[in-house]
Amino acid sequence: MDNNRLKPKLLTIEELFHDANAVYVVPIYQRNFTWQAEQIEQLLRDVKDAIFDKKDNYFLGNLMVTELQKTQVHFEVIDGQQRLTTLYLLLTILAEDGLTDVEHRDCLRYESRARATQAIQRVSTEALNSCHSTRQTSHTEDAGILQGYKFIRQFMDQHLREETERRQFADFLLKKVVMVRAVLPSKTDFNRYFEIMNTRGQQLQQTDIVKAQLMQHLDNEIQRECFAWVWDACSDMDSYVQMSLTRGDTKLRQAIFGDNWSRLTVMCFEDLVMLSKSANSKGDEGITLSTSLSLKMAITKYAAVNVQKNDGNQDTERFRSIIEFPVFLLHVLKVVNGDDNDQEGQLDDKSLIKTFSQVLEQHDAKKPEWVKKFLFKLLRCKNLFDSFVIKRQFTATNSDDGDWSLQRLIKGGSEKQSTPVYKSTFTRTSPDIEDNSEIDPATRNLLTLQSMLRVTYTSPRTMHWITLLLIILDKNEFETITESQLVDALREYARDKVREAFFKNNEEPMGFSINRIVFTYLDYLIWLEQQNPEYRFSFRNSIEHFYPQRPDKEQSGAKVSKAWLHRLGNLALVNVGVNSKFSNNMPNTKAVNFKETIEQQSPKLQEMAEITRQKNDWGDQEVIEHHTAVLNRLRIDLGLVPDPCLSEHYSWQTIPTEKSGKLLAVTMDRP
Repeated sequence: MDNNRLKPKLLTIEELFHDANAVYVVPIYQRNFTWQAEQIEQLLRDVKDAIFDKKDNYFLGNLMVTELQKTQVHFEVIDGQQRLTTLYLLLTILAEDGLTDVEHRDCLRYESRARATQAIQRVSTEALNSCHSTRQTSHTEDAGILQGYKFIRQFMDQHLREETERRQFADFLLKKVVMVRAVLPSKTDFNRYFEIMNTRGQQLQQTDIVKAQLMQHLDNEIQRECFAWVWDACSDMDSYVQMSLTRGDTKLRQAIFGDNWSRLTVMCFEDLVMLSKSANSKGDEGITLSTSLSLKMAITKYAAVNVQKNDGNQDTERFRSIIEFPVFLLHVLKVVNGDDNDQEGQLDDKSLIKTFSQVLEQHDAKKPEWVKKFLFKLLRCKNLFDSFVIKRQFTATNSDDGDWSLQRLIKGGSEKQSTPVYKSTFTRTSPDIEDNSEIDPATRNLLTLQSMLRVTYTSPRTMHWITLLLIILDKNEFETITESQLVDALREYARDKVREAFFKNNEEPMGFSINRIVFTYLDYLIWLEQQNPEYRFSFRNSIEHFYPQRPDKEQSGAKVSKAWLHRLGNLALVNVGVNSKFSNNMPNTKAVNFKETIEQQSPKLQEMAEITRQKNDWGDQEVIEHHTAVLNRLRIDLGLVPDPCLSEHYSWQTIPTEKSGKLLAVTMDRP
């Protein structure tokens, strides 16, 4: 056997964990399990979407290992342990539910890490979901692994509720989802391996193929140079396009984006072609395309193009886009087509090449004109996206996770040296004022609403609200766009989703059947009333029973009956860590001991805690009162008549609170 060659093997998930009784060892130099709910949910949704799309199989990625000299087959995990650990936790849950008999237990081990080992052993032997958990996470266990397990359990309970759905999911995961397990040569220099992985040249992606597909239909080299210049600038999603398109050239920036650098002032593709001559004379010289260009030649030429250097531009480090370039292309395609519906699969970036190929076929002889139109629309949409769609911003005053940002770029600095300045999108302050963190009320409202939608629809393929926003923006002149115009459209979008999720059928959804948008939109409505500038929407995926399903018997307090335990009035949305922290504590304990945590999680949860503190209890009466208040709050906002069955024996009142000064609630007129 040649031990100096890479040995790749394509395996199903079933084979990966059941191949010759393999054991995977995560070495001590590897980081801990760090995947959060967002990454785990993306993996689970990708598998679920592949089933919906009726894919023959789904490729999940690579697992790089090296073989250890053991009696049993041991693999040391070099790259891919986050995905591997997630799959292990998922298989554990499927086994608990009787959906798989794959003997995966004890095939994943963490070298010299007792906390991780204990957590893995615990999930293998004890049901940890909220319905069955009997104790909190121990300080001797890896909290990340346990929280990952709990999130997967809750995802299954919320999105795969039917037995047939779960069985279909399990069968597809085990037999149709595949990974490449590549065994590295035994003498591999792992430091060199990671260095190569981190510094290797750009691999050909679907966006590269689409780029070549479109470029081949342009008439000449100059047009293709212009296309590549604009495309590459727009692909830098973390940078404002004014900077990425005109790096180091303020005159060119002014020619394209006007005197204050804020909006696109050129009118068409031909204008860009004229300006691109200046850009290409100062930029890279990698693009030298012939007049007659096949797709293969375009791909080959593109692969040799160098990516532009940052050139001192720091906004790529300061800002982070909420979507990546492949998905953005699909949004722009929908804008070009005037398509604002949210049909399943339209934002599936895994079908990017197929989608653009179909569009090109529809235009036949007019392909060159369509390509020019799309390229110009891409640049316009990127300019609008940067100015009117939220990003994450990382500054010295923010936490490690950053903060939500809604800012436009304008020209600042002095007459001698112009510099970019970032201002809240709807602020009217002078450009002479340096960057500041002050957010005007109009911008704050739109930012909060967008962040609510962002944390609700975590999968990029479900973010249809971005398309809606871009279509509205594209139909209006930059200077005439108002905050109320965008807020009204997004609120109506959210209202439609709430109507469909909660009020479509006569039967009220309960527990895990309640869609996330119901919780997050309620939080937004409460925030509107309170206007708390310190509150931030964050990723919350766990439905919390304020009165617990299995209450701590050592704690006292009123009881909530089964009839109201799983109703909206007793539920709130929190993150997995808080769900674990609350454990089986009674409402009084949560309200008093976790006040700061509650304030960071959910305005609805704050209301529940405030009621508990003021009434010193949380029982059926309090649940019914709060349930009625939030339900009628939704009905009034949606334009529905408040339910007389709910309202007949209740009266509205305002309860004073420490921060906001008011809290909308109802009280019973009779017991």
